[in-house]
This record gives sequence, C-alpha cells and structure tokens, in this order.
Amino acid sequence: MPEKHEIAEAMILIDRARSGAGHVRLHHLFRENEVDGAAMQRLAAEQQDAEADMALLRCSPTQTDVAQVTARYAYVHALAAREITAEPAFAPARPGPVEAVLLDWAGTMAHLESVEEWLSGALDEAGIPVPVQDRRAWARQAQAAGLPGGRRPTDLSPHSLAAWWRQQLDPKAHRDVYHRLLDEAGLPWPDAAGALYRRTMSAEGWRIDPAVRRAIGRLCRAGIRIGVVSNIGWDLRPILRQHDLLRWVSDCVMSYDVAARKPSPVIFHTACKRLGVQPHHTLMVGDNPEADRGGEALGMRTIILPSAPSGDERWQPVLTAALGHSAAASS
Repeated sequence: MPEKHEIAEAMILIDRARSGAGHVRLHHLFRENEVDGAAMQRLAAEQQDAEADMALLRCSPTQTDVAQVTARYAYVHALAAREITAEPAFAPARPGPVEAVLLDWAGTMAHLESVEEWLSGALDEAGIPVPVQDRRAWARQAQAAGLPGGRRPTDLSPHSLAAWWRQQLDPKAHRDVYHRLLDEAGLPWPDAAGALYRRTMSAEGWRIDPAVRRAIGRLCRAGIRIGVVSNIGWDLRPILRQHDLLRWVSDCVMSYDVAARKPSPVIFHTACKRLGVQPHHTLMVGDNPEADRGGEALGMRTIILPSAPSGDERWQPVLTAALGHSAAASS
C-alpha cells in the first residue's frame, strides 16, 4: 500500500494541474486570442480526467495507481509552467542595477498578531464574553490546531493535505480549510467562526514593524518600484491600504489571483511584467528560502531576511543591495 504522504503528493499535483496550471493555461489562451471550441473541449476533458484521478486516489489506490498519477500530473504541470513563463532556454542575464524590489508579505513585511490577540479580538467582535483565563486555555488549543495561520498542522489526511496546498490558489478552498481547522480545534463558539476567519484578513490582525515603512520609503524616494508577491488565498490590498502601505506599492501579485504560487517562476515573471522591469534588475526580499528564491531561475537576486535582529538592522542588507553602500548609509 502507498504511504499517506505519497497519496497526498499525487493529490497536490492534480490540484496544481487542475486549479493552478490549468487556469494559467486558459488565461494564456485568452491573452493570445487563441481560444476556440477545440481548446475549450481539451480543457474540459482535462478537468474530467483530473476529477476521475482524484476520485481514484480517495478509494484505497494501489502503489501503481499513485505512481502513474504522480508521473502524469508532474508532467502536465511542468508543461503548463513552461508555456506560460516563455523564458529563454539560455542562462539569465547577469544582475544589473536594481530598478524594483519585490517583497513577501507574511514574515517579511508583517507578522500575524499573537494567538491570544486573535482570539480575543474575534470574540469581542462577535460579542461573546469569555474570561481571560479561559481565553488563554482555548488559545493554546487553537495554536496546536495550526491557528490562526501560517503553520501547517502535522496530522492531516491526504485529502486535507491537498486542500491545504490549494488554499493559496483558491479563496473558497482557503475559507473551507480555515473553517475545517476551526472545527478540529474544538472551539466552543460556532457563532464566532466568521469573526475568527475575518480577523486573519483584517488590518487589526497584522503587525507592521516601523522599520518596514522606513525602508520602503527610502527605496521609493530613490525611484525604485515596489511590488508585493505573496502566497495567499485572499485579497491583501485592503490591508495594505489600511496600513498606509499601498501608496508605496506599485503592484500586488497574489498567488490566488495569478493561479501560481512561489517558488514557481510564473509568479515572479508576472510581477516583473506588471512592474515593467526585467528580472535581472529586480531584487526579491523574503523570509522563506524554499519559496522566495524561485525568481533566481529568471536571473533575479534574492535576500532572505533572518528572524533576528529586528528593526532597521534587519533591513540594512536590502538597502545596501538596492541603493549601494554609500546611499544606504546616508540618512
């Protein structure tokens, strides 16, 4: 029998081809004005095949079933990614002067509030009085279930693991996964579920280091364009606006909106295209080496920020890389 993680990986590949790469391919056809009846029929057939294969994986598949599905959808996804990025096969150009800086959101520009703050804020919004000591106990239980977000629970079924991957590509999947985590946490306030979910997508639920504002302001004054690139299943722009960050940000590229997530080169290619810059004139700044270095395949430079130190010292390498030593050192 196949291992649970092998089934989950096959399901994830199907979702990538069906919900991610398939959508990107359709958007590409529309952009090129090449959509016709035959193309739509091919996409519909691929959708039906994917649904059949997903059903197979849910019903005690054999090792051979899993291996065949994994091989088939790994190829489909790779083919779709090549079609969309349309990057040259030769080595990327050497890095040039920085014209744009791409910023990751969670863990780089902002951090979620604490679990207790999240729970208290949502309960207050829902008008549910809970003693402080009880809130603390329930906060610990919620944290163990992976709430309020950012950390994947360790004990997920293959189907739930595939849905967890897909949540950054589909707002409905994001909402469904979050409500499933709320159910699994066993929090005793069903009327607060909506408030708990909304809290993670509110300006009140995120903390912005003042050093982030200072660094972005320095970059903008130097004529460098700023973009945000985030693996996220909901619209980040209202939070940027409420935190007065949108005035500095030229574009916000979100995984659910472009049907691709980091580290896929597709999302980095899209960000550069929207900003009107070449990847080798772009600097990506993030906190996750696995996700945020995907643009390097296009010739983009990357800086991975450490969790410490915080404040201006954390952002000094970014300013130095973008502005040069002398400009970064000046006030």
